[in-house]
Amino acid sequence: MTNTHLNRCPICSPSVELDHTLLHTINDTITLQCLSCNYIYKQRVPSPKLINCNVIVSQHEDSLSTTIPLSHDATLELGDEFIVDTDEAIFIVAITSLESLSSSKRVTTTTAQNVKTIWTRAIDNVYVNVTIHSLGSKRHQSKGMKFGVPGDYLFEVGKVTTLEGSSFLIEGIHLRQDPQNNPLPRLKDKGNVALAKDIKRIYASEPKYHTSYR
Repeated sequence: MTNTHLNRCPICSPSVELDHTLLHTINDTITLQCLSCNYIYKQRVPSPKLINCNVIVSQHEDSLSTTIPLSHDATLELGDEFIVDTDEAIFIVAITSLESLSSSKRVTTTTAQNVKTIWTRAIDNVYVNVTIHSLGSKRHQSKGMKFGVPGDYLFEVGKVTTLEGSSFLIEGIHLRQDPQNNPLPRLKDKGNVALAKDIKRIYASEPKYHTSYR
């Protein structure tokens, strides 16, 4: 795939940015070709100023404190996903909270130079809580189970799912709150789907008591 780059061509467009083909990159110098006049030239791109930002990674019941290098003017926002590389492991995380350096208050968006701590949740591997109802007993009973799955594992309402030797029919999915802590609707219609990383709890029943799901 051709890598394109917006830039002002010194020959045909010194004041208006045009599409260029990025031909080559060495350190802080790029080679561009204007798609309008085909002129090829080099341009120096200053390296961004990096600062180390404090990050807390929560995974299951554990947490890890580390730092990551970010451009000082990088924008951070609740829900943003990125990679955290540590000596212990490499995590894919989502931002759950941002603590401001100026006021020590939690904010929804800020820049790297103004953040005190970035609170995150690991989403590459997650545990999903499942409540399974047993409808065949005289008294209505239920059991809670927890399954470890990849964060992008897809669950579907109305589908029989088997994990770690246990099968269950998904009847509803309770999603996590969105990054702004707004409540989300419970998924209950057949065919509704959700990724494991976005799920707070799954409500299900033992599939042997169902011949169909409406």
